[in-house]
Amino acid sequence: MSVAQLKIVDKPQMPEGKQPEGRERRKWGRAMVSVGARICGGVGTLESFEEIVTCLDISREGIRFPTTRAGYIIDQHLDVTCPFWDNPTAINTPRAAKVIRCAVIPSQGYEVAVQFLSNKPEESFVLRQAAAAFASQVRVLVVESDARLGHALQELLEKDGYQVVTVEKPRQALEIIQTETPHVIIAAAEAEGTDICGNELCAVVKGTVRLHHIPVILITASAKPADYAASHQVGAVVCLAKPYKIESVRQAVRLVATPPSQCSGYSSGFNIASFVRTS
Repeated sequence: MSVAQLKIVDKPQMPEGKQPEGRERRKWGRAMVSVGARICGGVGTLESFEEIVTCLDISREGIRFPTTRAGYIIDQHLDVTCPFWDNPTAINTPRAAKVIRCAVIPSQGYEVAVQFLSNKPEESFVLRQAAAAFASQVRVLVVESDARLGHALQELLEKDGYQVVTVEKPRQALEIIQTETPHVIIAAAEAEGTDICGNELCAVVKGTVRLHHIPVILITASAKPADYAASHQVGAVVCLAKPYKIESVRQAVRLVATPPSQCSGYSSGFNIASFVRTS
């Protein structure tokens, strides 16, 4: 992401006496900054989402940003990281926030204003408690052209507590990862028809800083050494050959991501997931 570009705004001295409110308060305490922010919402629900936006202005109390995503509502709780850079060494600490305004703009998009909750301990505490209940949520994105096989794999993984989304084509998965960040991706290495292949999808994931940590499991058309080598070269952490047993895929997912059904704050069980190379 490019370096933040600041628009210098003259800031006259705050008037004495009664503190301004609303729009007048924002006029005295905001900075016009073009900088990225990451917005996460719907934590622990099927409607969870993540998007990267560019702020219109920032104040101590919150930020304002344009978006094309519908669905923001007043008092909706969000996690906001601002400023946000793709550089993994940057300090990107999310803050609890809530939506205080959402308006339609002429460009057929929306303008959203959010207020940080860090200075309101009681609201921040409630938000943290709500998020803690879903701390073990693990999202798995499955790309499987065989609908019957995809459904069977989804059912098996959901028994372990994973949240599974199944699509038929890698291009559909590519659209999903533009705004979502799954914990595991499973895809066929070879392409069918004119669609992109799983190897290309994996290369995109590993070439995107926001996504490169995601473990990718690729299914190859054969067990030839060249197929395994090609998949590992683009960054796949596990390669399986067709025809595969869905139980084998289940074990591969368990290898890179602890099953939520087995997670417990008091569990002493050992899991290898944190030791597996994913990038």
